[in-house]
Amino acid sequence: MTLKAFYKQNRKDIQHKKIVISERFCDENGKAIVWEIKPLMQKENEMILKKCRMMQKGIQQYDYEVMVLAESVVFPDLNSIKLQNNYHVAGKEALLLEMLTPGEYQKLKTLIEQLL
Repeated sequence: MTLKAFYKQNRKDIQHKKIVISERFCDENGKAIVWEIKPLMQKENEMILKKCRMMQKGIQQYDYEVMVLAESVVFPDLNSIKLQNNYHVAGKEALLLEMLTPGEYQKLKTLIEQLL
């Protein structure tokens, strides 16, 4: 057995998943838009935990959850200022909460948890 399998250049890339989160977001032909999501690496998770700990109220499970979900969405680009302005929100987490119904949010959460 060799350690080469653990070398960074030898590890397999993490696959993103493409899924329809909501039938409410459609292209010009009426076809539902496919979202792209990705699992987070532990380093990204630690950065989110650190941000949560720095918040005045301390870490809240809900804050952590929405931050993980927002960070896991590759497309649509939740960092888009144009998209945020369209929903009259600031920040990718606020945008995600404004865009999705509770059922859609839960669907996204479940799919991302499956990737972890």
